[in-house]
Amino acid sequence: MIQSIHKPSIWMVIGGVGMSNETEKLTVNLGVVELAQIDVLVEQGLYSNRSDFIRTSIRKCLEPHKEGVERFISPIVSKQNMLKGVGILRVSKKDLESLAKENKRLDISVVGMLIIDDKVSVELFEKAVERVTLRGKLVASDLIKDIVKKLS
Repeated sequence: MIQSIHKPSIWMVIGGVGMSNETEKLTVNLGVVELAQIDVLVEQGLYSNRSDFIRTSIRKCLEPHKEGVERFISPIVSKQNMLKGVGILRVSKKDLESLAKENKRLDISVVGMLIIDDKVSVELFEKAVERVTLRGKLVASDLIKDIVKKLS
């Protein structure tokens, strides 16, 4: 589901299945018996391939812990101009310009992926963003990545 958070161009994808085409490679060592069992389920058509089985299993394991993850990002929710969530958050230059124009600063808290528009300058980012709490991947220019490290 795509949910508007602050302005129409700041959006976050929240949810599980089919959340994003963005993936990360992970190497997992499995025993021969477990792998053979997965292969049987794939052969029976219950899963399209091994990766599908593993992603589905991980989602099922994460679901009971959803509240714990939400609690991690909730302590700073009470602030105005706060963006928080689990998923993919995209922040554009236009959004930050709008905040800077109003002399407002943003607190960002994301478990997942934070994408900062390549067109965002260091000056604009520093003027419009007060703090970033990120558990996951940051997609931004190297200069913005350096600033995020300082704000974290």
